[in-house]
Amino acid sequence: MIIRFLQVFCVFLLYGCADIKVPTTHYAITHPLSTKTMVTQGIGKDEVIEKWGEPSQVKNLGYDDMGLKKEAWIYNAWFHNVPLDFRHFSRKKCIYFTGDYVTGFKDIEEGGGI
Repeated sequence: MIIRFLQVFCVFLLYGCADIKVPTTHYAITHPLSTKTMVTQGIGKDEVIEKWGEPSQVKNLGYDDMGLKKEAWIYNAWFHNVPLDFRHFSRKKCIYFTGDYVTGFKDIEEGGGI
């Protein structure tokens, strides 16, 4: 009985680990594993403020075809020239909203616009 259980357990363990991809060392260092601070498409403004705080600047981008307000929230980098991509630690970030939800985001190069 115990041997049968161990066989089944090993099969589940092996199949469950088959999809795991081990990140490279560079990726692991520059992208800390924290789902609490991730900004993804579809999350609301309140959640972004909870994770990253108030933006440094808000730009109004007009309205979309359905009349929803479009905005770009700019977060200034805390420290420049640091090889660590964590929130807006080393890179200036722009988060795009349509209505109250994130529709896109990007890094902003120094001297570059949105």
